[in-house]
Amino acid sequence: MMIIAIIIDALAVFYWATFRNTEGKDERGAEILGKASSVVLMLFVIGFTIIMVMNVARPFTNDQFQTAFSLCFSTVVIGNALSIMYYKKRI
Repeated sequence: MMIIAIIIDALAVFYWATFRNTEGKDERGAEILGKASSVVLMLFVIGFTIIMVMNVARPFTNDQFQTAFSLCFSTVVIGNALSIMYYKKRI
């Protein structure tokens, strides 16, 4: 599962970087990046909160923490790319 997440993360980061370098410099691109950033912030806060609540309820091992934070990061990166795609069509 982690290998699939890493591959999808790489594609999502590539999409974000490509968008930022090509379209992110004008006003429309800046607006899209700003809206996508607000979505990403919420994803991170929600993911981090879920991880901390789960850890309080049942403490994680080091490997479980690493996996949980890796999946949280993956969610944030993929959410960023999907948000850019969504707002690119809407704005």
